[in-house]
Amino acid sequence: MEKRLLGLYSLSSDLALANSCEELYNIFSSALKKVLKFDNFALLIKEGNELKIVHTVGIYRPNFPLLMNGEKGITVACAREKKTIYVPDVTKDERYIEAAPYIRSEVAVPVLYRNELIGVIDVEKAEVDGFSQEDIFLLEIFANVLAASFKNVEFKKKLEDSERKFRSIFENASEGIYRIDKSGRLIEANVALQKFFGYSEEELKKMDLSKLYKNPEERKKFMKELLEKGSIENYEVEYVRKDGKIVIGNEYAVLVREGKKEFIDGIIHDVTQLKKAQKEAEFYNTLLRHDVANKLQLVMGYLEILLEKELDRESRELAMLAMKSASSAAEIIEKVRKLQMLKKGMERKSIELDEVIGDIVGEYSKEAKEKGIEVDYRKCGKKVMANDLLREAIANLVWNSIIHSGATKLSIYTEENEDAVKIIIEDNGKGIPDEEKKKIFEMGYKGKKSKGGGLGLYLVRKIVESMNGKVEVRDGIDKGVRFEITIPK
Repeated sequence: MEKRLLGLYSLSSDLALANSCEELYNIFSSALKKVLKFDNFALLIKEGNELKIVHTVGIYRPNFPLLMNGEKGITVACAREKKTIYVPDVTKDERYIEAAPYIRSEVAVPVLYRNELIGVIDVEKAEVDGFSQEDIFLLEIFANVLAASFKNVEFKKKLEDSERKFRSIFENASEGIYRIDKSGRLIEANVALQKFFGYSEEELKKMDLSKLYKNPEERKKFMKELLEKGSIENYEVEYVRKDGKIVIGNEYAVLVREGKKEFIDGIIHDVTQLKKAQKEAEFYNTLLRHDVANKLQLVMGYLEILLEKELDRESRELAMLAMKSASSAAEIIEKVRKLQMLKKGMERKSIELDEVIGDIVGEYSKEAKEKGIEVDYRKCGKKVMANDLLREAIANLVWNSIIHSGATKLSIYTEENEDAVKIIIEDNGKGIPDEEKKKIFEMGYKGKKSKGGGLGLYLVRKIVESMNGKVEVRDGIDKGVRFEITIPK
């Protein structure tokens, strides 16, 4: 979730700079593809009593108008009610209008600006109940960002009409806009900027603006970089309002010349609420990793007690399936926990490879024997500078080979050069198709027969990259698979 919110934060900055609706639609569509999986997408804008499709991915346009007072259309209902509508199975909803074959689930989110309907974001999937609550929450934030950005584009268009319209836009823009002279003194600030800081324009003109910064040194850094480069964008700063509250702004500024005079024009985008949303996301993440994980352990404990009792065959099978599902959920939570550890940074230290790999081979020896796999580990006597999660990365690759490769032999050994140590896990199994090799370390990617959450090999890559290393997959023995973990010395 945190990664998706960071993508949203980047999107809000890009959208703030869009100069036309078409540019806005393209930026929005491109960003949505990166953070949300869907089969079809449409952006509809309200024009009078009609919703008009202005941008689509995979959806064909209906040959009749989508009227706000119409009885058909999930997007129409969303627009009319000004609320999000999620339909897990469109075949069971009479309002659904088929816009593409095989679609089964749909989410429609209203794009509102101060309760004014601008349009509707509509996304669809070919699977029943294809969207999570996290997906819907993210789409609603997307809609809020798009609404503000849509208004910004409108303001920019009006700016081109005349000085009078410029003044109207300047004063009514939802973003804080200012002009300062080269020495850093305020010349002009719009109403939004005054509200953002809690000071009147006159008060701001008399102030040393570095006092608005939580860290005044940031002001010197900002001005120095601006004067050197001529412009700055996506500059995030913590400010102190007149009432003492901390607010966060994402600033864009440019050095402009008018005759012999130079000014700095800037826009401050208030991202305080977005940062709050990110903190909330971290809270829910923590809740998942700790509270939910603890509950799962309790469930698994109760299931173990139950399985120790005499049960009929059907009850035992159900209890074992429940145990398997709980274990799988616990593994996903543990992987998420480790990804969070990586984001916070982990200390590197000297690690004995023989000790780590020897433990892994011993741990999985029973499973390897049951699968008829001979494990050959050649001790190397080498040490690497790595963090404690290196064991997780190696173990994941070894386990994958044991469970999925269909191999009869698994070899683990090392190679070394002046710059790095390479840890190799190689099997003589059925191999991996070339098209899958390109995607195997991506987040959420799963093989055709995999029942996992698509985090295992992604976690391997993130662990190795956290140590400035890399992990690669190649063809191995007799068309098997060869994984290589390279760790710099």
